[in-house]
Amino acid sequence: MRRDDAAMGVTWGGLAACDDPVAYDNPVTREDSAMHADPDSDRGGDAGHPPLLTLRHVTKAFVGKDGSPLEILHDTSLAIGRDERIAIVGPSGSGKSTLLSLLGTLDMPTSGMVAYDGADVASMGERRRSALRAERIGFVFQQFHLIATVSALENVMTGLQYTTLPRRERRRLAVEALERVGLGERMHHRPSQLSGGEQQRVAIARALAKRPDIIFADEPTGALDTATGHAIVDMLLAAGKAGASLVVVTHDPNVAARFPRRLHIQDGVVTETVKEAVA
Repeated sequence: MRRDDAAMGVTWGGLAACDDPVAYDNPVTREDSAMHADPDSDRGGDAGHPPLLTLRHVTKAFVGKDGSPLEILHDTSLAIGRDERIAIVGPSGSGKSTLLSLLGTLDMPTSGMVAYDGADVASMGERRRSALRAERIGFVFQQFHLIATVSALENVMTGLQYTTLPRRERRRLAVEALERVGLGERMHHRPSQLSGGEQQRVAIARALAKRPDIIFADEPTGALDTATGHAIVDMLLAAGKAGASLVVVTHDPNVAARFPRRLHIQDGVVTETVKEAVA
């Protein structure tokens, strides 16, 4: 396991994007906009509204073998707005997954500030961060993280397990999400009865079901053939056009070329490219 993979910090096991399976006293709602950030970047925010997600002078370091700090991500400031579609690219071990884990609130920075919808993530505490992930953030990974013993429908419903929604509403949203990714006729099949592309579509449906503000996808096409991978990217981009921001980590230049905004990371340094996306 690479150092930046280890930074993801969560054992998924096919469950919701939430690592604190308790009832939350003070979940973060879409109206919670306290502690506004003052991002260095002017990208991502509308006039009068903070960006959806802001990193300000963020760094991430781990303890090296000799006991000295090893900085994986150097001083980084950026902002992500609503409805943005962004690809993160870079060589293996460059810090892509570390950056994604910070953006997704799965890990905390060594220094600097991460703000979600204007709220300082570090000040929330882990319970509220877990609620934030459960309610407002979708995750899709290269490995599908599906529960082998239950149906596609039940797998998608697990993504809503730690929300405040009643079971009937969770089921309705799960059915709707599976139909949206073309699996309406396969929702009662278990993962072993589905192809790799179908399993990844279940994982996408699990992320979509909560109607998130933003979806983070870490190498979502890495385990798929080219044609299936292209179809998966189509689905993710469609989700972005439907209102969710989308951030995808990829090593595939053909996938990255389809995104209008690209962040390149090498040796922990983030640079940015903005171009017209290729359809």
